[in-house]
Amino acid sequence: MEQLNVNTIELPAVNPNEESIDLLAEPVLKLSTSASSNPSLLQRFSGIFYNLASAFLLTFSIFIVKHLGVDLLDALIPRFLLQSILLAFYMKFIKHYTFYKQTSKGEMLSLFANVFFATSGFFAFFFAYRYLSLPDAITIRYTQIIWTAILSTIVYRERPSIPIVIATLLTTVGVTCVAQPSFLFSKISSSNDSHRSLGLAIVFYSSIAMSIMVLTNKHLLLKYKTKHSLIVLQYAFVSLCAMVIYCFYKYYFRSDRIQSLQENFLTWKYLCASSVCLLQILSSIWIQKAIKRESPSVFTIIQSSDILFSILLQNLVSSSKSNLLSIFGSMLVLTSILIISIYKFLNERKTKTNTVK
Repeated sequence: MEQLNVNTIELPAVNPNEESIDLLAEPVLKLSTSASSNPSLLQRFSGIFYNLASAFLLTFSIFIVKHLGVDLLDALIPRFLLQSILLAFYMKFIKHYTFYKQTSKGEMLSLFANVFFATSGFFAFFFAYRYLSLPDAITIRYTQIIWTAILSTIVYRERPSIPIVIATLLTTVGVTCVAQPSFLFSKISSSNDSHRSLGLAIVFYSSIAMSIMVLTNKHLLLKYKTKHSLIVLQYAFVSLCAMVIYCFYKYYFRSDRIQSLQENFLTWKYLCASSVCLLQILSSIWIQKAIKRESPSVFTIIQSSDILFSILLQNLVSSSKSNLLSIFGSMLVLTSILIISIYKFLNERKTKTNTVK
């Protein structure tokens, strides 16, 4: 669940193979490629295909793990372990980066804030999924795009634009329809689900935490020129540690901890669930390929297909169906994402035109 995007900030450099940061997504590496003068139809739409495939794979893996009855936080341990190893190998033996360097106090504080909000935000999303349906969790999670736009306006003292105001209003109405608080929808809300409000609060925190992570990413890249792969490695390693600590706390104080560990980890269900979660690494690779081929705004629009995929999986496969109000709310949030993305796209074109002139 680590892939959302609106802007890509590129650092000025002589080297064309420069690291960049996807502001509203799991960090990725963007490499410059020489475009063909006459690209084929497949090449022209390859970015969209990679984007759709990565979004479906990520949503599908999370959905399958829950329906296997395996704790998602347990199943993600092999994924973060392998990702940390691959990133460390990439940094040390391919890019020849150093793991240690003298940093200023400001950079250390920014790195700490970045890894804290990134780890706690993603951890909160996976935890909230226990209490919410996948469409509801992903819809509220995607409001991160709106919160990031609002926080950017506040931090950088920009005047709020009309599209941002409209998108914020649509998001507020959409999230209300998805959350369906009992004081507004007493006849629709399920009163027997006492954990739903907890799940909603947790996933709201996840959305806001990821927005703050986006801003700290931008700060690190622009002010301190921090290596992007180092930021990703810190996130993956700290996430791995957090999940191991969670498992230790979950099982160590139980009198039957050995039996519980065997029942939860040494089963075919856990093997399938952890294997499916490993596919999320492939999803990240496909996202890199999509970002190379598409503009950030187009990427964001396609990536938000997560919401549609989750609704389809929930209503075609699961016995628990989404009600019409929840689907309507998801469509409103999706519309707000489209508004923000189109607004950014038009700004990008305007900036390029002015640069050419």
